[in-house]
Amino acid sequence: MGLQGEKTAAWFKRADAVLVNGVSSGFRYWGQTDTMVIDRGEGAYVYDMDGKRYIDLQNGFGPIILGHGHETVSRAAAEAASEGIVFAMTQRREIEAAEVFLEAVPWADRLRFTNTGTEATMHALRLARGLTGREVILKFEGQYHGAHDYVLFSTAGGPPGAMGSRLSPVPWQSSSGIPEGIRSYVRTLPYNDLELAEAFFRSHGHNTAAVIVEPMLGNLYGMMPAGGFLEGLRRLCNEHGTLLIFDEVKTGFRIALGGAQEHFGVTPDIGTFAKAMGNGFPVAAIALRGTTVEGWRLAGIMQAGTYSGNGVAVAAARATIETLRDSDALAHLDRIGTTLMDGVAKILADRGVPAHVMGMPSMFGIFLAEAKPVDFRDVGEHDGDLYDRIARAMIERGVFPCDDAREPWFLSAALTDEDVATILAVFEEALSEALG
Repeated sequence: MGLQGEKTAAWFKRADAVLVNGVSSGFRYWGQTDTMVIDRGEGAYVYDMDGKRYIDLQNGFGPIILGHGHETVSRAAAEAASEGIVFAMTQRREIEAAEVFLEAVPWADRLRFTNTGTEATMHALRLARGLTGREVILKFEGQYHGAHDYVLFSTAGGPPGAMGSRLSPVPWQSSSGIPEGIRSYVRTLPYNDLELAEAFFRSHGHNTAAVIVEPMLGNLYGMMPAGGFLEGLRRLCNEHGTLLIFDEVKTGFRIALGGAQEHFGVTPDIGTFAKAMGNGFPVAAIALRGTTVEGWRLAGIMQAGTYSGNGVAVAAARATIETLRDSDALAHLDRIGTTLMDGVAKILADRGVPAHVMGMPSMFGIFLAEAKPVDFRDVGEHDGDLYDRIARAMIERGVFPCDDAREPWFLSAALTDEDVATILAVFEEALSEALG
């Protein structure tokens, strides 16, 4: 029996007749009887077409940080829409949003808006190549930086055993349709291994334009950086004239108002932001500091976008950032997220299930194995079948995590203490059912 109720199934049939597999993003397709159709969201909840309510732990894969339909953000976006959206010129709301962004992210000197995380990382990498005159990009296994060709190698969707030797990794191509030549511009390494990074830079530092890194892995259980790893990357980039790019599409405005730089104390040259900065509206940004600003100021390095900085998106971004700044939303997320992480860990321990609850209170993952993973090559030990059974049983009971354990639980500040208690009770019931 699938997850769809009668009305949801009928709506999915309509979707399947007009959208490929009934979805507009491949990650949303869970099969013909399990792919959901959502009617609406409200605060911490979403409702399917049968009217069934779920506590939302997906939150759009991370964007919803204040809650669905947040009044302040929705009102700002509606007001912007009523006064025109795109002008082919800089607009007032774009400036106001940029000022608020830079106040929250003080390491950055300037920024440009765009629409999605994929666009942000694409522009960031081109800028790095243009500034350095180099072509090679270093990324880390298990990290996802969007859906453009230059970063679709050794992502979290790949088989951990297909990456070659740790000493000489093979970039695993994540999709058909990528020109073979692009592989020659990408190098990959295991995450959290500073010795390998040092060896790489000794051989390739002279022609490496940028290191792009998720400071905390938003597509791999919420895996955290080892002590000194980010600091080591910063040092290596300084020594070799390489630009350090923090991909904060998921961590930005979620793990702290100032993102990963504020939390970890390591400053990148370029940062890419999206998701939580707009509470669900399609807005992203590329933040720059120091001489990286000159790459676009002097022209010659392409960056453009018809909808970049559009009125609705930047109004939503300003309202979201101001709300996070002026309210207790982030403190609330830290408190309830800590309660959830501790509660889930205790339930698993009480049942004798070897597990690690990893990440930060606002986005954390559950890794079901004896040993705690430190890089992508370790994740093959995870008991995916058990997690799948747990997730499905939770969804059936009205709590909605992603069915893929690699995707963290994303919390919104609309969650109440009662919701947290419900989530823990449902998790315990689901675990008991899954264990049999």
